[in-house]
Amino acid sequence: MDTLGRRLQGFRLRNGWSKRAVAKQLGVSIPSIIRWEEEISEPNDYNRYKIEQLLLENPPPARREIVQLSLFSYVRNETSEELR
Repeated sequence: MDTLGRRLQGFRLRNGWSKRAVAKQLGVSIPSIIRWEEEISEPNDYNRYKIEQLLLENPPPARREIVQLSLFSYVRNETSEELR
């Protein structure tokens, strides 16, 4: 089973969150996030509870599709014809 630090890191990477964003959300320092993710230390009971709540409240998002939009699809060729 994954450790809490690994689960937190996986959650953060899947959702595109920075360590700073997670630290702000949990009310802890960025070095704390680093130590937990690298399994250098374990969060105390209160921070463990906050992490578990964050993981439960924010399930992984559905797969998103990237759509390429054409910015110039509405432009007609009339101007080039008028110049002739």
